[in-house]
Amino acid sequence: MAETITLDIETLQRWMTIYLATIIGDPVESLDVLDPISEYDLDSIDAINMAITMEKKFSIQVHPETFLQSHMSISDITNNFC
Repeated sequence: MAETITLDIETLQRWMTIYLATIIGDPVESLDVLDPISEYDLDSIDAINMAITMEKKFSIQVHPETFLQSHMSISDITNNFC
């Protein structure tokens, strides 16, 4: 069983930043939590995997479409949960 991590905005933003940097192959430092996630060119498979992983790690449900919306940033998403 996967370990559930305590949910706070900093933890979630850091996790999302690291996850996205890993997917796109860019340094973590190059990602800004205020930039729209659409800048990172995620596809539907990436979005589904990220949503599933977030649900397992943080016990929150995120619709994969959230990561494909052109205006949503990491900050926007985490503010909805924290």
